[in-house]
Amino acid sequence: MAESNKLHSINTSRILRAIWLNPGVSRIKVAEMLDLDRSTVTKIMQVIFDRGLAQTDGKNTSQSGVGRRQVNLKINEDIGIVLGLEIQNSRYRAVMTTISGQVLYSFDGLQETTGENLVSLIVSLVKKAKKFAKARGLDILGIGIGLPGILDPYSGIIIRSNPLKIAEPFDVLADLQRYIPEAIVMDNDANSCCWGELAFSPENRNRNFIAVLGEFRNLELADAGYHGLAIGLGLVIREKVLHGDHFTAGEFRAVTANRQTGQFTISWDELKRLPEDSAVLDRVYRELTANLGFLVNSVDFTKIVFAGDLTIHQGNLRSYMADAIEENWTYNLERSFIIEFSRYGENAVCMGAAGLFVEKLFSVPDIADRFQEVVGYDLFDRILTGRNC
Repeated sequence: MAESNKLHSINTSRILRAIWLNPGVSRIKVAEMLDLDRSTVTKIMQVIFDRGLAQTDGKNTSQSGVGRRQVNLKINEDIGIVLGLEIQNSRYRAVMTTISGQVLYSFDGLQETTGENLVSLIVSLVKKAKKFAKARGLDILGIGIGLPGILDPYSGIIIRSNPLKIAEPFDVLADLQRYIPEAIVMDNDANSCCWGELAFSPENRNRNFIAVLGEFRNLELADAGYHGLAIGLGLVIREKVLHGDHFTAGEFRAVTANRQTGQFTISWDELKRLPEDSAVLDRVYRELTANLGFLVNSVDFTKIVFAGDLTIHQGNLRSYMADAIEENWTYNLERSFIIEFSRYGENAVCMGAAGLFVEKLFSVPDIADRFQEVVGYDLFDRILTGRNC
């Protein structure tokens, strides 16, 4: 029975994902795409309809030949909304979105945050979001959180975070679950940018890409305060965000930098003039793109997305990035790259955190790796069952 239930969960999740990624697809097409019997798809679709997860969307008017018109399918947008949060050491941002990424409400504020008050801040932001949702008769499906530092997104443990002054592993998810009944997922802030691009911009699923998160921050290193540009990278390969064996994938430092100069070779005295000093900013951008050019060519990324404060202070980033890729390459081959600034601007992290939760809703349970993670139909089932309790 357990194996039968697991297979049902996997197939239901596969069908939900197929509809999500291919809005307007028919049951017959879903069966062909997933190599499932039509009868199996029909039975599972009845369960999906009964639980309100999907709905019909008219008949296929472009269908050729004779016979009954196939019925189009789509995910039910009214099933609920998602809260996405970004927490930094001196501020926070929040968005409430539909599962397709339409922003219904957003808010932000200034707050000095460390590991000591991180949980209380998040709880207060969730309460504010719930108040908005309740007033409009909306249900919150779950919460995504983007945080600075090194963290294990599967366990919800912050391993280290210099910005939040967390020097020892901190099981923040366990603490949050004492106060928040909704499902919570989280990831590093730069990785969160990737999830937003994947969940809400389907065209990005066809490319290996890199998200470059840049934020002008006040930092504390070796008991001294500094101001500069903090850079984090998110790496996407075949629709998966790369975390690395130690969850440190995407940590950036220019190859010629050292601990006295931070992430760049440019001195802290000069960096403290950012972003207003255009000459210093230009030098930082040249050094950043020179290092990124090597990475882009080595991994063969074909898209680079700049996010965060970089979308406001664009300077010559786009042209420098294109030049760095070309200068770092030796073969005479025609290649194409997309270099762009995130359409979410300063909200790239919180939108990405919401996108991470949406991705979990439409993932397929893994029977080999991370099998204990609740995703896909199992996650929907937990959410809907909790509503009825």
